[in-house]
Amino acid sequence: MIQAKQTMLVRSLALAFAGSATFVALPAFAADDDVQTIQVTAQSRQQMAKDVPITMQVVTIKDIEAVGANDMADLNGYIPGFSADDSRPTEPTFTIRGVEGGGDFGIGTDSPVGIYEDGIYTGKTGGALMNFIDVSRVEVIKGPQGTLFGRNSAAGAISVTTNEPTQDIDLLAHWRVGSFGTDRVDAMVNLPISDTSATRFVFVRNYSDGWVTNQTDGVKMGGKDDWAARLSFKQTFGAVKLNLAWEHEELDQNGEPTFGVITNPALPRAAGASVFTPMGTLSSSYIANFSNPLNRSLDDDTDGLEKRIFDGVTMRIEAPLANNITFNSTTGFRKFSTVDATDNGGTDFADAKLDTLDAKKSRSWQQEFKLSGKNDQLDWISGLSFYRNDETQVTGAETNTATIDTLNLLGGGSPANTFGALFGAMGAGGIPGVSASTAMPWAEYVYPETLTQSWSLYGDTIWHLDSATNLTAGLRYSDDKKTMTWYTPGRQSSQLNTFLSEFGGLVPASLGGPFTPASFPSNILFFGASQYSSTPVSSSKDWTNLSPRLVLDHKVDKNTMVYASVSQGYQAGGFNVFSPPVPNSPVATLRDADFAPEKMTNYETGAKMTFPELKASLNASLFAYRFNNLQNITLSGTPGTIPTYNITTSDQKATGLDLDGRIKPMKNVTLFGSLEYIDQTYTKYQQIGATGVVADLSGQPVGTPLLTAMAGANVVWDTMGGHGTWTFQGTHTSAQRYCGGNTSVLPQCLSLPNIETGAATTKFDSRLGWENEDRRYGVALIVNNVFNQRYVAYVGGQLSVIGMPYSTITPPRFVGLEFKASM
Repeated sequence: MIQAKQTMLVRSLALAFAGSATFVALPAFAADDDVQTIQVTAQSRQQMAKDVPITMQVVTIKDIEAVGANDMADLNGYIPGFSADDSRPTEPTFTIRGVEGGGDFGIGTDSPVGIYEDGIYTGKTGGALMNFIDVSRVEVIKGPQGTLFGRNSAAGAISVTTNEPTQDIDLLAHWRVGSFGTDRVDAMVNLPISDTSATRFVFVRNYSDGWVTNQTDGVKMGGKDDWAARLSFKQTFGAVKLNLAWEHEELDQNGEPTFGVITNPALPRAAGASVFTPMGTLSSSYIANFSNPLNRSLDDDTDGLEKRIFDGVTMRIEAPLANNITFNSTTGFRKFSTVDATDNGGTDFADAKLDTLDAKKSRSWQQEFKLSGKNDQLDWISGLSFYRNDETQVTGAETNTATIDTLNLLGGGSPANTFGALFGAMGAGGIPGVSASTAMPWAEYVYPETLTQSWSLYGDTIWHLDSATNLTAGLRYSDDKKTMTWYTPGRQSSQLNTFLSEFGGLVPASLGGPFTPASFPSNILFFGASQYSSTPVSSSKDWTNLSPRLVLDHKVDKNTMVYASVSQGYQAGGFNVFSPPVPNSPVATLRDADFAPEKMTNYETGAKMTFPELKASLNASLFAYRFNNLQNITLSGTPGTIPTYNITTSDQKATGLDLDGRIKPMKNVTLFGSLEYIDQTYTKYQQIGATGVVADLSGQPVGTPLLTAMAGANVVWDTMGGHGTWTFQGTHTSAQRYCGGNTSVLPQCLSLPNIETGAATTKFDSRLGWENEDRRYGVALIVNNVFNQRYVAYVGGQLSVIGMPYSTITPPRFVGLEFKASM
């Protein structure tokens, strides 16, 4: 392990100290001579990675195969400084250098991490996390990319490039079977149509039963069930190239398994006020009742649902013009619908039931025109882009009258003023079908709509000052407009309404009667929103921005390059789907109900070195940034009420180091590794606790772990008339730094004898494979999480305010066999 850790430094410093891009091709399979020559488009140009002055990491198809990855989330840990959360695949979150994108699932805001497929912006939710379908490479580009990628890439960008059709007849198939009923197949057919045209078709089917059984109904949870297809066509007209692609994906699987941590159904009612401290957080004596979810059964009252139907069309045209100028046109259309239904209680207790629903429909269109050219002195690009997105959302909570009673009692209400007391008295009085234990459904929903329209104009030029030195300058002007509509109708409680209409009039005045459906609030969970959007209300806002970048790079010699850069990124402002404007409010922020744009300024210096005689490379980059108005989503509310998701903003800063290295000590052995160290703190953040207490967190760590690192080894040898290969690699993430209380009334980190969250994590993966002599056929044994290291990933949720948080845990070891055949 000492040797592996040393080689972590080798590869990172060589990618930064050589050129301009702190470039990392997850290096398990790349030949030594090829590491620095992978073609990338991070600067909107075809360039070798060693010539790109941007900190980036490149994932090739062989890297994806090495860990059996289905999507970006399966690469967590192997790209230090980057993470993707796919626990809810229709609402993923992406993080680059501690800046999280997608944590807010509302359609009123965007993400500071931009996701692009073949140059088309995918948005932050339903189209952001897709299966790897015929992927050529993935570029994870760190730092602001406002100039090159535009809006919503303030923290960085993820650029996915797919394979184009070729003039070869090509057939390829993989079949993977393994633990938890896993059955994954993908197949590709590439055929020439004529001397100037070709087509390519890819199909992927990914299924698994799940790794845990819900004891409530016997259904397996934690599985996958989706399929996707991609059809592409390429036509050349002389020097003009046309690429047209259609992509379709359908996902339909159970929701995320959520584990309760309170095993005693008498709690929290029996605990009463002792559930909370005066600060509004859960008391230590109450937390002592928590059980370790790693050692308990799954008892969800619903299996939940994750569903997505996605369609996308992309057309790209490339045409050379006079004077060595090239014209490019990229047109994209995306459409998706998603459903995310999740159990937020983690138990089957009738008086602690809360299920959440989030459903979206989106239609987006994007057009970009680009001109580029180069000569001995200049390499330039300029472009104009347009974007439009129409999106609707239904988001809400589904609970029952028994849970509302629990909220009432914990908020200090009288037991006599509960639905349970009312139903008990009515049942005792002879009204059929009710008793003190009756729980009737109660649901509330918000129906926001958003129209986003934007356009931008940009230019970027590389000046070759001399044979060894380049100066790059770029600027993008962006204009964004959003129109948001809020609508919060009254509750949906048909059973309760029918019952009250039929029997409520029989309740005497001595018991508070008579009762009708109007006797109870139309909204409890979304009471504030319903006051100002019981009928649709709209608001519009425009934002403009100039995003510059400036880079100087210099080749010290043919094996060493250094660079320095300053760049800015921008994310458009937005709205909170749960907070409609309050027209008559004396507070300006409540009247306007919008958020200012996010802006990031990043300073970076780095170097890239190669050592041909050692067959080694070393990269490093130092960075420092300031991020203003970072939008995040938090749960806020007082004990006795179900908290709602609300947008908070903060200013943050960070300094850090990226390292990457690789070395080939023997002909058939490659050692590799990389790491990121980051110190991220708040410069401005007022956190409002559950009881209204305000905590100033300025100067405090944000929570991002100080260190993420990976290391591994790849060995190849000839055997059984073919080629054997073994890759063993591991990842480590240090403990979460900020563990103070938050608005969901639980600390972000727990360290108790029976439960721990926010701790350091480690994971190892292995792939042992064999291919025949011409590599047309092969088989591989894939083991993910070799040592079965499991962790409590999260404890919290909306029912924390009644002492009933839920938890999520990481999955167990996976063992699978993969078969490959090609022609």
